Amino acid sequence: MHILFAEDSKMIALPIIKALEDSGHRVTHVTDGVAAIEQFAAEPPDLVLMDVVMPNMDGIEATRRIKAIPVKKWIPITMLTSLVSNEDLIKGLEAGSDDYLTKPVDFDVLIARMRSKQRIVDLQNSFFGVLENVHEGILTIDQNGMVQRFNLAAEKIFGYAPNEVMGKNVNMLMPQPYKAQHDGYLHNYLSTNIPKVIGVGRKVQGLRKNGEIFPMHLAVTKVESVVGTQFIGLVRDISQEEADREQIEHLALHDILTGLPNRASFTSHLAAIVSANKAFSVLFIDIDGFKPVNDNFGHEVGDKVLITIAQKLREAVASEGFIARLGGDEFVVILYEINNQPDVQTIGERILQTIGMPMSCGGHDCKVGASIGAAIFPIHGKNSETILNAADNAMYQAKRAGKNRVVLAA
Repeated sequence: MHILFAEDSKMIALPIIKALEDSGHRVTHVTDGVAAIEQFAAEPPDLVLMDVVMPNMDGIEATRRIKAIPVKKWIPITMLTSLVSNEDLIKGLEAGSDDYLTKPVDFDVLIARMRSKQRIVDLQNSFFGVLENVHEGILTIDQNGMVQRFNLAAEKIFGYAPNEVMGKNVNMLMPQPYKAQHDGYLHNYLSTNIPKVIGVGRKVQGLRKNGEIFPMHLAVTKVESVVGTQFIGLVRDISQEEADREQIEHLALHDILTGLPNRASFTSHLAAIVSANKAFSVLFIDIDGFKPVNDNFGHEVGDKVLITIAQKLREAVASEGFIARLGGDEFVVILYEINNQPDVQTIGERILQTIGMPMSCGGHDCKVGASIGAAIFPIHGKNSETILNAADNAMYQAKRAGKNRVVLAA
């Protein structure tokens, strides 16, 4: 064990230190209560051996202050004293000491007491070794919301060292509005015993030391013990899971090459806007001259042309509409709140001009055009299928009329 030994008399301290070290213990020796507190805070030991009568601060006051320092595990304090009155014993125990040894010290008794404490320390270390090395963060708070325990996984998840969190309100680990609401939830539960979070795992947001807000899964359990009501929180950082889920959802609804929404996303969006019964128009765009680019320069250059066209469409449409790639060299645009021919024609011409500008792709100068068919809701169709078919048919009319033009559905 690592033993913090506070004793002002070197004559008494030296033989005790030798006996402890001969028994395999590591001893840190200090000579007063103030130094004992400072050393305890700097390096919490496995056990404290505390003399009662010392200069600057006596052992009873030092014990009281040490017990107020948040630590991860129980650290027993054994008082060393020549005082034998019941009053002195009671003062020491009430200050937080766990055992007594009287002076002059019987070394056989001292070593036997240390072996007894060693068994407790070993058992505690084994238990906390499991808690420290589980994947989930484990926090214990008291009924006032103050953190009592904070394991290694919790340190990694939140970015705080234990001494930065223990004894503080757990709401420091929460962003708003959870932070402001937490104490009220806790008070309400203790008053009514009606659980809202207790016993129910759910996804919430956590707050790291660096200010990052992240998603986590939280499960809270209530525990009644001799020290009162406590709550154990089991925390799992699900940032990567959420990122993976979002990536899968993105891939399911977006074209891998251009990053635009794909056919499935477009179909869903079109159905939603039709259901809303709002004015809109559809432009069906087929790229002219794309096949020669693919045939002459290869698919890699063809892919770069499609990526460039997607960017040109974003610039031409901006916030006025929704752009998707249906597949191959076919694109579609939904123009929000535009249901008159002049405006549709103007935007279509703008798209033609943008796509028709020369582009450099993979070291090759490429030039393509577009045939665009336009349909206005609900004039040319009153549901998703009819409005899209009308725009598609108009696009083929544009091709038959010589390409590189906008044709409105009949």
